[in-house]
Amino acid sequence: MPELPEVERARRLVDERIVGAVVVDVSRPVVDDKVFVDVEPGEFERALAGRAVVASARHGKQLWWRLRGDDAATPCFHFGMTGAFVLRGCEGLRYYNSRASGAGEWPPRFAKLVVGFDNGVELAYVDPRRFGKIRLVSDVRDVIGGLGPDPLLEMPDAETFAKIWTRRSAPIKTALMDQKLLAGIGNWMADEILYRARVHPETRANELGESQLEAIRERIIEVVTVACDANSDHDLFPDDWLFHHRWGKTDGAKVNGDAIKFIQVGGRTTAFVPKLQFKTDRPASTPTPKTSTKKRTAIKVEIKSEPSAELRAELRAEPRSEPRAEPSAEPCSEPRAAERRASRQKRSRRAAPAPRTARTTRAAATATTAL
Repeated sequence: MPELPEVERARRLVDERIVGAVVVDVSRPVVDDKVFVDVEPGEFERALAGRAVVASARHGKQLWWRLRGDDAATPCFHFGMTGAFVLRGCEGLRYYNSRASGAGEWPPRFAKLVVGFDNGVELAYVDPRRFGKIRLVSDVRDVIGGLGPDPLLEMPDAETFAKIWTRRSAPIKTALMDQKLLAGIGNWMADEILYRARVHPETRANELGESQLEAIRERIIEVVTVACDANSDHDLFPDDWLFHHRWGKTDGAKVNGDAIKFIQVGGRTTAFVPKLQFKTDRPASTPTPKTSTKKRTAIKVEIKSEPSAELRAELRAEPRSEPRAEPSAEPCSEPRAAERRASRQKRSRRAAPAPRTARTTRAAATATTAL
């Protein structure tokens, strides 16, 4: 489930609260050899203890920390389907039907790794379904060397992008999720991109027309940029996104008034809108949509054709020469999505008319007879 925007949020969390701090405690509440890959007992603890975290970096769905010292190993993290970073005292990243939290007991349930820092911050890596991976490598290229470009950091130009698909006969939905071609796109992102590009998910990648390829590239940039600008808070995604309606394979599900159909593409559940998504080049009378300006909360998002040089530099997270200032006393500075949802539900209940019951109907009839 965690895709590029969710992993980018985790990178930013480490960058904001941990970079510049020194590791003072490392523990593995459960020795889980399925999650820890080729890491001997005690090896991870020794590699991190006493080291300062000088940068937090990401490529696609892979995330790693740079530690101070020329001889330092590199801890790498992949979140699999349900993995996440949580900080003690903070609500964690919420996926659909899944939430990791550091606000309750500590270490939290399903914690595989807990790290304490000299600035008082405590971080846990949690993974209920155990599909995530934690590695310790001497060269991060061992982990990311086979990945394609990251759409947020280095989106290929239009010509290079078109060439990616020329020899790919797989359905475009499957090809978009191939991390060797583009790194970071998963199931929900691929559905959203193709819905907004008006392309059928079963279209063979090497049969896409020029206008379809152009639309797909534009929508990758749009979806990645909007989701990351919202810090992967799903409540801030635009109301007209398929994202809000694709879960659960609900009969009669619609997006913007159009019926959603659920199929299997490459073994993955796929949501699309048959009325709008075509295997051939889109008719001129069916324009590609622009992201709605109506948001679930007021955020201003500027969609650019390419990430700026400043943004790319920031996301690559070069090591800082100065340690970061101590975090504020407030344990978690992020706005809490749960509070916003509860507030919206309360407003919705207040606005809804009271249902007519049999009792109120009989009372109305009696009053009418009396008159």
